[in-house]
Amino acid sequence: MALCVMLQTGIRLEVTRSPNIIIAEMKQSSWQKPLLFVTASLLLPIFYGHTLMTSLQQFWTVIGIAAESKWITFLQLVGTDDWNLYVWGIVLSIQIPFWSVGILFAFLDYYNWPKWIMRYKIQPGTNEPVDLNKLTETIRVVLVNQWVIAFPLLIATYYFQKMIHRMPEIQELPTVERTLFDFLVLFLFEEVGVYYVHRLIHHPKLYIRVHKKHHEWRAPVAIASMYCTGTEYFLLLSAAAVGPLLMNPHILTLWVWYAFVHLRSVNEHTGYEFPWLPTAEHHNYHHIINNACYSHSYFLDWLHGTDKGFRSYMSRKKALNNSTERLETSNAN
Repeated sequence: MALCVMLQTGIRLEVTRSPNIIIAEMKQSSWQKPLLFVTASLLLPIFYGHTLMTSLQQFWTVIGIAAESKWITFLQLVGTDDWNLYVWGIVLSIQIPFWSVGILFAFLDYYNWPKWIMRYKIQPGTNEPVDLNKLTETIRVVLVNQWVIAFPLLIATYYFQKMIHRMPEIQELPTVERTLFDFLVLFLFEEVGVYYVHRLIHHPKLYIRVHKKHHEWRAPVAIASMYCTGTEYFLLLSAAAVGPLLMNPHILTLWVWYAFVHLRSVNEHTGYEFPWLPTAEHHNYHHIINNACYSHSYFLDWLHGTDKGFRSYMSRKKALNNSTERLETSNAN
């Protein structure tokens, strides 16, 4: 009986509590959880930091030993001739990713299949299907750029490296830290070089002769990432090669770097905005407007204010998509 009275009293007290008190308690609990999370995040490294670092070092050591073993096996298979590894290794690291992904998207653009892919097109209705004659001409120009311009330059670079006795390391793999550092430096050099070279060739005195060819694709396709004049291709190659010449990274890092550079450029020109891939909207806007968004990333465009129109464009596009979704939802209900 006493227990019932206590429960009833507790219930009455809970019901008769001021709403302001309840709201205050809710606010208190709303900041207590984040505070607890932040406190735990700060204290865990203090008490367990040494253990975590030791475990991480052991993990990377095991990974390094396994990678070194695989690399030795690979070198035993292909040999250690620096001509083959430098020249043909870089050629393959460019050709295989570029043409495998480029041809895949050419297939998608020509056949517009599978149909569900079309919902990700940035400019719906364009290249549906792609003009086969225009695509064929693009492939021809790209092959000329790759084999008449890039390949001789690669050979010249090889002999230059040999002459100054600065060939990339082949035998021993670099540490993870060194690889990440090299890659960061290569990325920064290429990012700065491409931005300013790109802005330069948009100058009225250079645009028609050097860069206009690339903008024939107002709605770009993947293979068009290398569709340009020989002069432009040489300038962009130089921007991508400055970092490797200065840093002289391991040969494997070079392969990964050149594959990354070309796959990123292909992705920027696909004309599709896939949620599982880096955005292609930024460069697609450049092909639409022509005088904005010159860099691969956002920083230099933000720094120089060459992405203001793009940000406004994306805000309008997002608002339009939200309105369309609300309308479809209301119609469905």
